[in-house]
Amino acid sequence: MLNNKEITIAQKIKNIRVLKNLSQDRFGKKIGKSGKTISAYESGRCVPTLKVLDDISQVYDVTFVHTNDGKKEQLKNKLEYLKITIRDIESTFLTDEDVFE
Repeated sequence: MLNNKEITIAQKIKNIRVLKNLSQDRFGKKIGKSGKTISAYESGRCVPTLKVLDDISQVYDVTFVHTNDGKKEQLKNKLEYLKITIRDIESTFLTDEDVFE
């Protein structure tokens, strides 16, 4: 069962493709996906990853989420903090033996 967010993303992908006058195959090739995958996204059978949404955004010059620059900077800072925290946790629990096994 799809929720409203997934329906919105599916419809937006289809709208972008239709506005660009591209088949599912041609739309997909530009982002490294097959036409079948694009069909699955558009029908809601499959939800695209954030990476795929980012690829679509860059290739077709569209946005899926509108955030102001301040909010983007906050999100980048939080992400960097999480990366550092994960590295710290890994270094605490991983020993040299774990790394070389």
